[in-house]
Amino acid sequence: MENKDAGTLTTLRGLVIPVDWDDKGNVTATAISTHLEEEYLVDQNAWGEALLAFLRQRVKVSGSIFLKEDGKKVITVRKYEVLEE
Repeated sequence: MENKDAGTLTTLRGLVIPVDWDDKGNVTATAISTHLEEEYLVDQNAWGEALLAFLRQRVKVSGSIFLKEDGKKVITVRKYEVLEE
């Protein structure tokens, strides 16, 4: 069972990191790694898929966060901004 609170938007800042690859080595899933070393898996909606273009770049993302059954945090991105270094 997922613990979803769809009404609350949370903003995170961190690095877009790869977390899953296909058979050819292409990145298929990402996460946001925060400066507190927390990792939020990125839900693969259209906004989340757009983040694939910004691997290893700092971003600010806003969205709703839910907890998977295995305890991992997932963010469903509603908007994002690539930050300058």
